[in-house]
Amino acid sequence: MRERLLALETDGKFLFHGSPFLVEELIPKQPTIFNRKTRKEKRHGDPCVAATNFAEIAIFRAIINPRNFPDKGYGSSFRVTPEGNICLTVTRKVWQQLEGKTGYVYVLPLNGFSKFSRMEWRSGSEVKPLEIIPVSAEDLSKDIQIKYWI
Repeated sequence: MRERLLALETDGKFLFHGSPFLVEELIPKQPTIFNRKTRKEKRHGDPCVAATNFAEIAIFRAIINPRNFPDKGYGSSFRVTPEGNICLTVTRKVWQQLEGKTGYVYVLPLNGFSKFSRMEWRSGSEVKPLEIIPVSAEDLSKDIQIKYWI
């Protein structure tokens, strides 16, 4: 599935949303960001459907999430450098428990979304996926960094 998603990314006509949940339509939700210093989430803009133009990030988010890793010690981060390099990081505990984890990547139309950042696009409306692609831990990038804390 990874190769299919990367081919769609190369096309440049699609966005991707990774999730552990299987739904027919994505609805706007309140985006939040996690502050590592305060260990709290805070609102990050208006309710929206968030997507990325990077298939690797969508695969990562579909697999690496609190639903798949509910225990203490879960930690992950993802970002895109100014040069366009994707940086994916997980804690050792997550890395050791990847086997059998699954999720879904929603392939979305580009129209109706506005660019929010280097790696994120947002839509204030409900979005019906063009395709839903099941992914597993085997589809993850081989370039994930492992850290003891994030």
